[in-house]
Amino acid sequence: MRSDEIPRYLIVFFGALVALGPLSMDAYLPAIPAMAVDFGVSVVVVNHTLSAYLIGNAIGQLFGGAFSDQIGRKRIGYIGISIYIVATLAIAFVGTVEQALALRFFQAVGGGFLTVICMASVRDIYPVDELGRRFATMMMIVLIAPLVAPALGALLLPLGWQSIFLLKAVYALLLLVLYVLIVPETRKGRWGAFSVTSVFTQCVDVIVRRVDGRLLPIRYAFGMGLSISVLMIFVTNASFVYLEHFDVTPTMFPAVFGLTVLGLMSTNLYSMRRLTSGNSGFWFRAGLRTQLVATALMLAFTAAGFASIWVFVPLMVVTMATLGFIGPGGSARYMSFFRELAGSASSVNTTLGFALGGLLGAVTSELNDGTLLPMVAVMALAAIGANFVTWSVPTSPVKRAEPASDTG
Repeated sequence: MRSDEIPRYLIVFFGALVALGPLSMDAYLPAIPAMAVDFGVSVVVVNHTLSAYLIGNAIGQLFGGAFSDQIGRKRIGYIGISIYIVATLAIAFVGTVEQALALRFFQAVGGGFLTVICMASVRDIYPVDELGRRFATMMMIVLIAPLVAPALGALLLPLGWQSIFLLKAVYALLLLVLYVLIVPETRKGRWGAFSVTSVFTQCVDVIVRRVDGRLLPIRYAFGMGLSISVLMIFVTNASFVYLEHFDVTPTMFPAVFGLTVLGLMSTNLYSMRRLTSGNSGFWFRAGLRTQLVATALMLAFTAAGFASIWVFVPLMVVTMATLGFIGPGGSARYMSFFRELAGSASSVNTTLGFALGGLLGAVTSELNDGTLLPMVAVMALAAIGANFVTWSVPTSPVKRAEPASDTG
């Protein structure tokens, strides 16, 4: 099928499906203090439900993509969305934070299945030269979720924080119906090919893939993972930063939080229109360098005691806006090296991002001392790491390194 024959609604639906992730993370941010009161714990303890989601999502993506290479994308999609719906409904009826933590983990595993099969499906159906723009288009749709999710959460909060999870379950159920009706199978598989042990073989094949004798693909994945973990760290701590540290009201929280999303949407819009296989490497590297500068400035101002909300928010907007170049540009480069292993490659890529984000987000929660310094310091270290591992990756297109049966 030529790319001009692919229904336009398909990329929109993939974006709506991936948006379950940010919706699951951001919609209940204004409700975290209320959940802490109900559970009889501190806000920092409830923040662990964000880290649990990130870690569970990483595990879901690790296995989901590789399984979809074996048994087909849609089968994994059905399993993932079913797990998500059941876990989300259950969260609305929990009585302890420990129960919420466990269910958030399983909710995230289901969400991880969905995220990874969408990325792999885009690689299945679009030519390499269009990948950057297609990933950017999908990301633009995904970004609607963190823009509106906190506002929805604040709107539903008077009905109880449980209503936020009920809304997410309804949204997922609607997506399940549409998934059955309008999404074709982009990679067929068979149940007989299912193998848990093969997941690790497939992922190792991705990790050790060499291009021009160098381990380039995995370096792109690590660079994206570390840079995206900057976003994950911020989201994990956003409730503390704005509602407690800067004393922003729950009704104003969506507006302040939304500024960072708007910054990311603006750069992502540029990537939608202008990103090609020829310039994706340049914008990937430019985004990483800019993120490093922005996080370094944020750390300097925070350490010096000058990190007022008027300084913090603009620097955070710039920090997050860089992901509009890093994500699409890096994904286009990375996924171009794979075809038959697109699901496994997507698993490795997204797992790194969510695992690193979950781990570093949990670290910042543990280091929380009532100031912004631990969070900002870890964000800056992640940006340094992203630039270090990608410092010498080429900005010009490189040849793909697939076996003959895995190119196209």
